[in-house]
Amino acid sequence: MFRRTATALASFTAIAGATLTGGCADLMQRSTIAPEWFQAKALEVKGEGYPELDQIPVARPSTSGQAEWDQAAADLNAKAAQFKIYAPEDIPTDEEVRARHAQLLEQLEGKRAAETGGQP
Repeated sequence: MFRRTATALASFTAIAGATLTGGCADLMQRSTIAPEWFQAKALEVKGEGYPELDQIPVARPSTSGQAEWDQAAADLNAKAAQFKIYAPEDIPTDEEVRARHAQLLEQLEGKRAAETGGQP
């Protein structure tokens, strides 16, 4: 009895598996709700969607000469020089910042003392 049940169950599993596998194999052709990237990938997997060799564009050499490239480089270097005003050499050191802070603090305290008549 057990042997018959196991055999029947194995047969049913094999038939169901074969049926479901056949459905998966045809998924790429039947899918209508799949996103566009899936459709493109399906064409790629099938070997379709690639351009023909005679349709691939050929690289053309540049029509501009070296003089034009040199002028473009000079223009870019001139524009880059405008940004050199913020070069790291112009950034003050910690000591210079502290000295400027002390100087401004003295000026502020001097103004407060003048306004209040020397009283804190």
